[in-house]
Amino acid sequence: MTPSSVLLVTPRWTRDGGVAAHVGVSAAALAAHGVEVLVAAALIDSEEQIPGVTLFHAPELFNAGAPIETRIGEALSARAEVTHLHQVDQPEIAEALRKTSPVVISAHGFTACTSGVYYFRPGHECTRAHGVGCVPNLLPRGCAHTRYPKTLPVKYRNATRGLAALHHADLVVSYSSAVDRHLAANGILRRAVVPYFPTMAPKQGSGHETRRRVVFAGRIVRPKGVGVLIRAAREVDGEFLLCGDGRELEAMRGLAKRLDVEDRVRFAGWLGAEQLATELAEASVVVMPSLWPEPFGLVGIEGFAAGRPAVASATGGIGDWLEDGRSGLAVPPGDTRALARALGELLARPDRQQQMGLAGKQTVAARFSPERHVETLLAGYAGARASWRAQRREAA
Repeated sequence: MTPSSVLLVTPRWTRDGGVAAHVGVSAAALAAHGVEVLVAAALIDSEEQIPGVTLFHAPELFNAGAPIETRIGEALSARAEVTHLHQVDQPEIAEALRKTSPVVISAHGFTACTSGVYYFRPGHECTRAHGVGCVPNLLPRGCAHTRYPKTLPVKYRNATRGLAALHHADLVVSYSSAVDRHLAANGILRRAVVPYFPTMAPKQGSGHETRRRVVFAGRIVRPKGVGVLIRAAREVDGEFLLCGDGRELEAMRGLAKRLDVEDRVRFAGWLGAEQLATELAEASVVVMPSLWPEPFGLVGIEGFAAGRPAVASATGGIGDWLEDGRSGLAVPPGDTRALARALGELLARPDRQQQMGLAGKQTVAARFSPERHVETLLAGYAGARASWRAQRREAA
């Protein structure tokens, strides 16, 4: 029942990190395994040619007024045996495509959550299902996490539509136990956890015995805990490199200046895969000070692949890859002093950095490899095809 062809539908085909980067490497891994991979993307911003992967431009993908044939475009004529949607939480698309093939949807985050971040405050994750009960909690309990409450009705409707799309799917894929719990709370029964794997080739660093460098990579936004990290920098003897861009970049620059740590906190901006791989390899410690429950925390295993340990918040899916005391140190989210202590402890012990980095490498090799990803994903595809065919026979 393993499919010989799959259609991936995604907003962007580009190499800019996050989900887009994962879709690219997942497509390449499937193709290397002998699966014919078709990709329909609203935006194609990469000229990279991957053997076994055929690209189709679908600029009308999110045009709700257009027929499905227009929205998906030429890719429909290829008649793939499975359709896999990434960040396309449109119930009408899922319902229409399911007429000709089983539909798999990836939940890369908390799809059925109005705010998208699924927590009330650091260390207090949400566990409820999406529904009208969310409404009184959005502002009074603070789970909206927005300064623009007028946007909440639209966000609530989008979460409702996203949940409806998930219920249309023959299988919902998540990439961590945290998101799997979110799906279970929302009544999604057909689901599977598929392991991520690093999206860039790791590099070998050097000079870790004398360097004291903390590297953060991610969006510069409040849920990522950048403010907590900069405040912790006051108590840590080391240099801090922040790789990424986001709406709070200038505010964080200002915070570093006010706290008089701007000489040790450098903002590198968004980096391409090659440069980011170099910075991770040259880190003493990779840090993930997230306030929200990270759906997974891909940067963590990117650092592990380069043999670098992590200090990260004990929240969300981080516990799926970080073993406290073995491959890094876990700290309570939002706790500046605990973060500073953990960073200081590892920066002072290059020998422990090496031991933990090796443990992280072993974790990636054993649990987060392309082979594990493809094996688990293909098993999910086969199960989705079997149940889809059975339902069609019953309906006939």
